[in-house]
Amino acid sequence: MTKRIQEQRRQYRASIPGAGKASYQKKYDKAMSGQDPRAAIGAKCLDCMHWQRTRITECPILCCPLWPYRPFTGETPRQTPAPSKKPKKPNRRTSSTARRPARAKSSARKRGS
Repeated sequence: MTKRIQEQRRQYRASIPGAGKASYQKKYDKAMSGQDPRAAIGAKCLDCMHWQRTRITECPILCCPLWPYRPFTGETPRQTPAPSKKPKKPNRRTSSTARRPARAKSSARKRGS
C-alpha cells in the first residue's frame, strides 16, 4: 500500500466521531482489516448515514445493494429456507387414480321437486 493511501486512510479515520467503548473508529479499523464482511457493511452504512447509528434503521435508500444487510435493524436478510429434516409425505390427491369419482345425481331429487 502506498504512503498516499495510508495517509488518506489515517486522515479519514481521524475524522470519524466516537471515543471509548462505542468508538466508530474501532469499527472502521475492523472493516478495513478485511477480516469481517459484516463489519465492512456496518462501517459503510455508518459512513453513509453520517455515523449516526439510529439513521441506519430509517435508511431511505432502498435501491442500495447493502440495504437488506443493514446492521442495527434487528432483522436478518431473507434467505432461502433450509430444507427440513423430515421427508415430506406424498400427497395422495396428486395421483389421478386417487381422485374420487364424481357422484351421480340422484333421480330421487328430481322426482321430489
